Amino acid sequence: MRRIREFVPTSVTLLAMLCGFISILVTVEGIHTSTPALYKHAALLIMLAMILDGLDGNLARWLKAESEFGGELDTYVDLTAFGLAPAILVFAVAFENKEPVWRVLLPSAVALSGVVRLARFKASDPLRGQGGYAGLPITANAGWVAMFVYISQVKPSEGAPAQDPLSLQHGWFATAFLLGVVTFIVLQVTNFHYPKPTKRASLFSVCVMLVVSLFVMAFLDQRLSVVIATIMLVLGAGYAIFGPLFVKGVAAHKARKAGQVGDGTASLVE
Repeated sequence: MRRIREFVPTSVTLLAMLCGFISILVTVEGIHTSTPALYKHAALLIMLAMILDGLDGNLARWLKAESEFGGELDTYVDLTAFGLAPAILVFAVAFENKEPVWRVLLPSAVALSGVVRLARFKASDPLRGQGGYAGLPITANAGWVAMFVYISQVKPSEGAPAQDPLSLQHGWFATAFLLGVVTFIVLQVTNFHYPKPTKRASLFSVCVMLVVSLFVMAFLDQRLSVVIATIMLVLGAGYAIFGPLFVKGVAAHKARKAGQVGDGTASLVE
């Protein structure tokens, strides 16, 4: 029965990895055929992988089917879907008309930062993130890249070109995108502590609802899908900025509470 229970979250984990791998293939096809519209689909696959990656851990806990194999497999999913797939997507959309060295440098930094982040996570965190993260989770940068790319490739109307004012080649939009990517990959290798949103069912449910809404509106109302993608970008930036402050606030609250309990115990003893 335990093996049957383990099969469920493992299948979801493998599906998440498949989404990341297919995202890479779609991006490569977009580069090969000069079809930037494909990058939008690659971005959506990264977001789908993100939800599946959060779902598999929750399923394992709910079914009491956590295993060492599942934990190891999850690391490879993170590397594929949230390290390599976004790096290749950055290569496809950024510095397209610049010197090759600049076009290669940023994607390489994304990949290397992700690898270092995952290696440190595996080596120094026996709880595998259940108590929070040291350094910004790799999924944050993956979401940032995916949503910027998605917004840049949305067509205002049928048959119209992608939104030029929101180009990732020049202008304020491209600057915000690149500054965010650089900031996120630096935060990944810091010692700032971040909470784990997917551990709380209520927060994870909100994330699932946003991604599902994004997928639905991507086919029904692309203007509304841009609004949803923008909300997700704001939430991601808020998490990156305020996550460590939240962890410090919780730690300070626990310390004060422990101090009050200690004072009360001392009074009783006296």
